Amino acid sequence: MKLLILLVESTLDRLLALGTVTLGAVSMGHDVAIYATQSASFAFLKDYADKVTDMAYDSSLRGFIGEVMRGYNEVIINGKFFRWYEMLRQAKEIGNVRIYVCTQPFELAGIKVNRNDFLDIVDDLVMIGKYVELLEWCDRSITL
Repeated sequence: MKLLILLVESTLDRLLALGTVTLGAVSMGHDVAIYATQSASFAFLKDYADKVTDMAYDSSLRGFIGEVMRGYNEVIINGKFFRWYEMLRQAKEIGNVRIYVCTQPFELAGIKVNRNDFLDIVDDLVMIGKYVELLEWCDRSITL
C-alpha cells in the first residue's frame, strides 16, 4: 500500500503520531509519503524540531496531558523512547519514506529558507503541486 500523510500542525502529539504511524506502516512493508504544510512545515526546521513541546488538548485534560509530558520527557532522557524525527529517521532506514515540506508558510511569513535550514530527513521543499501528485500516487491518505 502507498500511504500519504498530510501533516498540518506542529503540536507534539501530532508529530509523535506521525512518527509512530510512519514507523508502523513501513514495518509492515508499506510506502509512505509525508507532506508537511502550515505550522507543520516549521517543525522540520533544524533549530525548531527539539523545541516542540506543546500538545493540543481540551483544558479539562490539562492534568492528564501534564502527566503525559512528564512521562514522555522521562523516557526520552532515559533512552527508552525516540523523538518524533528520530522515529522518522528509523522509518527511512527500514523502508520507503519520503518527506516533503511545503514552503508556502515561509513565503507568507516573509522567511527565506533553503534545504540546509531543515532536518536531514527532509527529501524536498515543495509547493501544493507536489501534494496533488502525491494524491494521485497514493492508495490511502490520512491527515494529522
